Amino acid sequence: MHPSNSELVHAFPAGLRNDALLALSALPENPRLWNSFSVRVAGALVALPYRIYHDPTLIDTASLTSLHREMIDCLLTRHNDGFVRQERLTRIISSGHSWTPPFVLQLAGEYVIEILRVIHQNLRKLNTSTYEQFLRMNPEFLATTEQRVISYWDCYYRNYRADEYVGFQVLQFFKDLVANPRKT
Repeated sequence: MHPSNSELVHAFPAGLRNDALLALSALPENPRLWNSFSVRVAGALVALPYRIYHDPTLIDTASLTSLHREMIDCLLTRHNDGFVRQERLTRIISSGHSWTPPFVLQLAGEYVIEILRVIHQNLRKLNTSTYEQFLRMNPEFLATTEQRVISYWDCYYRNYRADEYVGFQVLQFFKDLVANPRKT
């Protein structure tokens, strides 16, 4: 559990820590504790929050660069409000940064079907080499995502045939990406 915003710098590779600190300065103080999960990004271990609870209406990004705003958008894909996650996903989905895939892919393993549809509708906009590299470094993350997709389909979306469920379609795209690399 992390008690302050400054711990969120660990959601980005070490080379971006100064930028992350600047971006985090736009966030109001964190109102709750949170847990994190670790993945490898460009060979470095990062720790993304499962959920954050900042009030997005109190975030002032006017003085931030586009890079800093994108970092805030990535973090807000971990927000406790699904509408906030979906809105911020639409802002980062076509980013080519090496640190964006875990934020997008974590959403692929969640239950909000509207968010899964955003990912599905934007698969062609992804920098596939960046996603392929991330997935190859994190095979256990892809396996966990697959287990979550199956579980949420079984719990909430069994009214869809498996081949029609958007979560399985998104998952298959990423599995195919690892099995059959594409050129971007």
